[in-house]
Amino acid sequence: MANLARARHSSRLRDIAESQALLLELSTSEPMVIQCFKIIESTCLSQGLFCQVRGEDASKEFQLFLEEHYVPFCKAAIRAMFTYGFVPWRTRRLLSGDEVPEVLPAGTFSWHTEAGQSGATGWRGGPPARRSDDDSRLVVYRITPIAAGLREEDVRLSAATPPGLDVSVNSNMYATVPSPMAHLLVDYKNLREAQKRRSHADAWNTTARLVSTFRPNLRIEDNPTQYLMDFVHENHYAPPALGSGLFPPFEAHNVWQREHVIRRQFHETPSNHHPEVYALPRDHDLAPQARLDPCEDLDFLLDKYRRDVCALLGVPFEMAAGRAAGGHETVRKTIASGRIFSTNMHEICRSLQRLLREVYCDIYRAPPAAVEFVLVPMPRLEVETIADFKVLFEIGALTPDMTVHLSRILLGEHPAQSMERRGKRPRPSEGLAPGPAGGGVGGENPRPRPRETGREKSREGPRDKAGRQ
Repeated sequence: MANLARARHSSRLRDIAESQALLLELSTSEPMVIQCFKIIESTCLSQGLFCQVRGEDASKEFQLFLEEHYVPFCKAAIRAMFTYGFVPWRTRRLLSGDEVPEVLPAGTFSWHTEAGQSGATGWRGGPPARRSDDDSRLVVYRITPIAAGLREEDVRLSAATPPGLDVSVNSNMYATVPSPMAHLLVDYKNLREAQKRRSHADAWNTTARLVSTFRPNLRIEDNPTQYLMDFVHENHYAPPALGSGLFPPFEAHNVWQREHVIRRQFHETPSNHHPEVYALPRDHDLAPQARLDPCEDLDFLLDKYRRDVCALLGVPFEMAAGRAAGGHETVRKTIASGRIFSTNMHEICRSLQRLLREVYCDIYRAPPAAVEFVLVPMPRLEVETIADFKVLFEIGALTPDMTVHLSRILLGEHPAQSMERRGKRPRPSEGLAPGPAGGGVGGENPRPRPRETGREKSREGPRDKAGRQ
């Protein structure tokens, strides 16, 4: 039993090491994951980063400093949130003497979860070198630097996802490192292995191979072994005897001599192309080559993997993968998931604001209430037809004023022109001078309202024939 336990433990350690390599490959080079990261980055950081220190807006120089150093830090922090579940960062000093934050690059550390200070088991590898408020949690993240001379006390951890205690490590299917993207590792591994098998099968099917069958045509007086002598090395055959023809009958040669005769015939014929010809041994025929047909549904595995990536990262599948087919139904699906996507982006922006406040307070030794960072996400609206504006208005994404403004733009009317026209239009109480057509406004004869006509008649008294009252 002890040997089985040690073998299982070593197997799980190999699975965990492999899962860490797959996870870093996913987060740094896998196209679908990178596409989702870019959508999140462009949505959360497209409006820029705004900062207020002690209730006042930051200076222009400091704002440029934030755009140069803190925006790339936010992009790396977004990837770390989904890859590790936390953001490992440290401060580095520039040549000018300023300190800026930096997220630890992938591959420079390993990580695990363990019971915190309040847990019954205590610290697994001793207390952390740098204490923080998260140490009082039941489960905390711990990292182990493995490159660049990094020390644990130089690294700060900002948790983005609550950690679990050895949840994915003790999985019966596949032991993985703790990560929000742990579920993708098994699907990604199965997908890559299926692609490799498909490539191997395609290489086999497209490579020329000669498969022969042996059907001896024996006679009673023939020696059975001579039909297999063609497979013996050519050194066993003596050259033609002195005085005999250089090339005896074609069927009397062994396989190497027959191939030489065939090649000589081709070389003696003038041609720019000299084919490769192989002579089969006697009583051998060509057989069809076996074709390999992979049984995996590669399209299903790829579609499932891509949808799982979008679901874990909070990006609509139609936005990341593009639309397989147009139509109003596809647009409705995209817009219906737009509100959830907008909520997810607001949550990521709030996490980044808390992280930036923590970084600023650590670098400039300021209280948390002294600084405020603002990130405004800009969700993308997928609009193809006029009916899409109706859907956007129904779900509350467009206000009435925005709808009127967009309608004027689509009709080719500039907003300034409409304002000028409204400014020249006379009010109802003005411009009542009769026009050339005998009264009214602008040459028109407006019909009198019935109530006004009756009121005027009631004010007039009885008139005589002369028209006097």
